[in-house]
Amino acid sequence: MRRRRIAAVVVVAVLLGATAEAASGPVLVGRSVQKRAITAVQLGDPAGTRVALVVGVIHGDERAGLRILDAIKRRAAQDSEALAGTQLWAIQTVNPDGLTAHTRKNARGVDLNRNFPFRWQDDVPRSNGYYPGPGPASEPETRAVMAFVRRIQPDLSIWYHQPWGAVLACRGRPPIAAEYAKLVGMRTSCRGKGLHGTAITWERHAFPGSAAFVVEMPAGKIQGTTADRQARAALTVAEGR
Repeated sequence: MRRRRIAAVVVVAVLLGATAEAASGPVLVGRSVQKRAITAVQLGDPAGTRVALVVGVIHGDERAGLRILDAIKRRAAQDSEALAGTQLWAIQTVNPDGLTAHTRKNARGVDLNRNFPFRWQDDVPRSNGYYPGPGPASEPETRAVMAFVRRIQPDLSIWYHQPWGAVLACRGRPPIAAEYAKLVGMRTSCRGKGLHGTAITWERHAFPGSAAFVVEMPAGKIQGTTADRQARAALTVAEGR
């Protein structure tokens, strides 16, 4: 496991091009096609040696992650012992245009979770719901997220999706994803294995030894108790417990 770490809020702020005061509030990650802000909030220990990332929405019509991220923020604020030694970065959405329009794709009709440059493939037409874009990392949202991930270099990333109702941990790997599934009482699945240009495959390739996985919530709105259970699990695995 890599041991390069962000040692203080001031260092984080410099790396992200922000002031020290801004490091504890929303940090601008980038902007969407329609110039909406993509922001991240830092939770937990700003000098923590373990770094985690949670992303609520990449497909704008898969919104369950928003409620889970709200629960994560609430629990982190209420529990002073939560995230001891861990800095957790939370991004509500990397696709604010799609979220606003309630559409899977971004404002240029690109599925952002097929647009990342690792194993990118131009395999479907623009009319397809999984259109990967005209080229790898062609979209401003993709490039912004990639730059942010390179800066914080997370040990762990969790990306929330819908509607498959499973944690994507094929044959129990990565093990931390299987542990998350156990904590929340969800099944694991190999579904999605082999997809091209996804965020988690790019992360794993860019940072060998890191763990990045998808939690596919069931379709529809989720209850508060479900969001809270997911939040507890996210905080637990973020700490590496």
